[in-house]
Amino acid sequence: MTFTARQIGSLVLRVQDAFLDSPMLHVTLPQAQREFGMDAFTCHAVLDALVDAHVLARAPGGVYARHVPPQAHAA
Repeated sequence: MTFTARQIGSLVLRVQDAFLDSPMLHVTLPQAQREFGMDAFTCHAVLDALVDAHVLARAPGGVYARHVPPQAHAA
């Protein structure tokens, strides 16, 4: 499936909102595909875009979770 720039933006915002609304959300790529109703390629691209934007972090084992800046741990 080919997406327009607007559709891609909507997907990114929808996934971002899910993680911001549920800070304890942790998902693998297959779980995210089911949760957000996307194919593997699209879901991977959206999650990686959010990792690049420092909204999400990808932990060992391929688990995606909300990014917590290092200085937040010191408080």
